[in-house]
Amino acid sequence: MPLSNADRQRRYRQRLKAKAAGANVAEQARFAVERAIHALWAYHERPGPGGVLWSNIDGCHTLDQYRSELERSPANLIQACRAFLPGFEGLTPAEARTVADVIEIADALRLAPATPIHIPGV
Repeated sequence: MPLSNADRQRRYRQRLKAKAAGANVAEQARFAVERAIHALWAYHERPGPGGVLWSNIDGCHTLDQYRSELERSPANLIQACRAFLPGFEGLTPAEARTVADVIEIADALRLAPATPIHIPGV
């Protein structure tokens, strides 16, 4: 049975309240990590230094191979994200924001001071 417009709006408001209250924070962190992996992969798909493909440099030819490389060690994802500091060169503003989100989450989990982040063009 389809939902009425009022029911959809009520559900939407409930989701917004839950998000604002910190509900599903782990799921939000997973979503941020997933977005960052896709942003890093998009960068990986572009030619590297001197026009050489990154896949020829690191041997990762698919997203699954790249993800596997990041999963090999817990620090790999954070190191890959931090490699773009301070200016996020080579990333689009949207990709830079997703990578910065993961850096900020990592700092919070380590109880470290927040890394100063400036995303050019944003």
